[in-house]
Order: sequence, then C-alpha cells, then structure tokens
Amino acid sequence: MTAGDVRPKAAVFLVAALGVAVAIGVLGGQALMSGFAAPAAPRPMLIKAREFVFEPKEVTVRSGEITFEVKNEGAIEHNFVLEDSAQKRVAQIAVIEAGKTEDLKVMLRPGTFAIVCNLPGHKDAGMTATLRVQP
Repeated sequence: MTAGDVRPKAAVFLVAALGVAVAIGVLGGQALMSGFAAPAAPRPMLIKAREFVFEPKEVTVRSGEITFEVKNEGAIEHNFVLEDSAQKRVAQIAVIEAGKTEDLKVMLRPGTFAIVCNLPGHKDAGMTATLRVQP
C-alpha cells in the first residue's frame, strides 16, 4: 500500500464520520427538543369594570411583565389606573368606552398597588381594587 492509497481512504472515512456525526446531532437534537415545549405565555389578567366597581376586588400576581385585559361592562366610560403605595401613577388606560376591552402591559416589582378609576367621582364611589405583586 502506498501513501497515495491511504489519503483518499482517510478522506472518505473522515467525510463519512463527519456526516454520521452531523446526522446524529441533527436527529438527536430534534428528538431531544421535541420533548420540551417553550413555556406558555402568561394569560392576561382579566379585570371587569362597571359602575362603580372593579372585579375581582383583590388580585395577586407574580412580579414581571403582566398584561391586564380590562373589560368595561358598564354603561359609561371608565379608566384603569395603577398606583403605588405613595399614590404615584405607575400605569394607566386613560379611557375605556362602555362595552369595550383594552389591554395594558406593565412590568411590576413586588409590592401592593391600588387599582382605581380616577374619572371624577368614580374612585370616591368605591371604584377601587387591590393588586398584590409577589416575587
């Protein structure tokens, strides 16, 4: 056997070995990945608004990005305002027309927040709720 005979056989062996490794990697990767699903996106937190109440009255969620789906089931417009413990506005939906639904995405840290409708007279009439954000 000469040196010229060994090189082509080594090259063929190397190419074949690489092909098998790639095939195993691809198929094995697909097999491994098929057993795992990406975590589902959190469902929006549904809040119902009507004269002069939010439902539910108390909400508890985990910290991070939260999507509120606020449905106005009332006959008049309302809004949705999140306030921190210092009564500072954290986020809001300025107006939700009667019969409409609006979404609000917000990043929240742990703590207790007030949900209020701050249209004239609504908060004083009891249109408030409590949001507790846990770590």
